[in-house]
Amino acid sequence: MNFDFSDDQRMLRDHAQRFLGESTDCHALRGMLDAGREFDDQLWSQIVEQGWLGVAIDEELGGLGLGTLELCVLMEELGRALAPVPFFSTVCLAAELIKHSRSPQGLEHLRGLAAGEFIACAGLMTPDREWNQVNLRVEADRLFGSSTALAYAGQSDFAVLPALERGEPQILLVDLNQAGVRRETLSGIDPLTPHARLQLEGVEVLRLCAGEDAVRTMAQVVNQAAVLNAFEQIGGAARACELARDYALERYTFGRPIGSYQAVKHKLADMAVKIELARSNAYFGAWAMHAGSAAELGLAAASSLLCASDAYQFCAEECLHLHGGIGYTWEADCHFLYNKARLLAVSVGNGAAWVDRLLTDESLNALHS
Repeated sequence: MNFDFSDDQRMLRDHAQRFLGESTDCHALRGMLDAGREFDDQLWSQIVEQGWLGVAIDEELGGLGLGTLELCVLMEELGRALAPVPFFSTVCLAAELIKHSRSPQGLEHLRGLAAGEFIACAGLMTPDREWNQVNLRVEADRLFGSSTALAYAGQSDFAVLPALERGEPQILLVDLNQAGVRRETLSGIDPLTPHARLQLEGVEVLRLCAGEDAVRTMAQVVNQAAVLNAFEQIGGAARACELARDYALERYTFGRPIGSYQAVKHKLADMAVKIELARSNAYFGAWAMHAGSAAELGLAAASSLLCASDAYQFCAEECLHLHGGIGYTWEADCHFLYNKARLLAVSVGNGAAWVDRLLTDESLNALHS
């Protein structure tokens, strides 16, 4: 079994790294936030032109017809660049929920999504949530209630949401530009990722799937989201490690770079070790997604997410510490990475719930039986 990426996928990674490196940086991020903009619409338009929104959408629906491995490659580079765009919510969540629901009407929305006509958000049933906790109810074919905090809900054209109808799980597509939709802007950990809560009062919906199909679809996409989130975190962790390394080489004290001191060297080595451990687990997750191995995807998703979260938070914290007092200032770049690490660690469910999932996974138990 081969866990590595193909030559074409590595070429895509190199292209994405070059393109994002030329299109955005932390100076641009500060300018965007200072101007009160919620995301980089110019970068988003360029990403649309690159065709990335359709990378995992079939060609007959206007996509590139590639797959989840290419999504992994792109998520790592978007994470490295701290790209302030709704790619994850639109492509990795909403589009995947629509795809896996196999609803003919829902699939038609993928055409517009692949063409960049829509921005979308999605609600997930993460391991720390139960279906009976959902606050959205369908009554007489209308949706009532409130969502959880959703990334880019304030900027989205439609949402894919879990709901209940007479106690039965549903996955619904909701047009957010209709009457009865109210968006409540929320403050969050990461200023680069705007969040909002949706308040819905009798809005029309499109059913994507229901019952056991909804439960299975949601579980599949949550596991995929965990793996893709892990790749985004690995990209960010690598960026934090590189930032710390560069500062250690250029910052002098007592006539020598601080990177020459053993304590600093060891911290940088610890960062590299954690990143490689996270990368190994994420590659396992990418393989499980691509191979369609449902039996192993749960284990792979949990191990990918937990290792990547540990690596990103460690690298972001140590990068900030290594910079000393200047690392806490707005002019330094460290805080962007630190805030992003804190957000991504909980954006697909809290770590404790994923630890429980990991320890109780049947495939893990089978390894020890």
